[in-house]
Amino acid sequence: YIACRQEKSQHMLIDFSDALQVNVYTLGTCFLKFRRLLGLKLEVLDPALYVYRFAAHLELEDKANAVALTALRLVGRMKRDWIVSGRRPAGICAAALLIA
Repeated sequence: YIACRQEKSQHMLIDFSDALQVNVYTLGTCFLKFRRLLGLKLEVLDPALYVYRFAAHLELEDKANAVALTALRLVGRMKRDWIVSGRRPAGICAAALLIA
């Protein structure tokens, strides 16, 4: 997960939790401990990473691309207006998709 975060991949902690059959909170606690132990400074995730992934799950068929592009524009606007600070990236992405 740390490598995915450094590479700015669209994998989420819950994906690793599902694959490893481990509670996501337990895995998150381990992640935070490893990060502290290794002294890693990870950047805040960009919500735009998840837009296409979440849009694909909405089964919008031919409109998925248009909705995703509108959601990307909304996420960009939210970043400019400082709405994303202190919020979960997946939540920002979901809100943008809902509005789009």
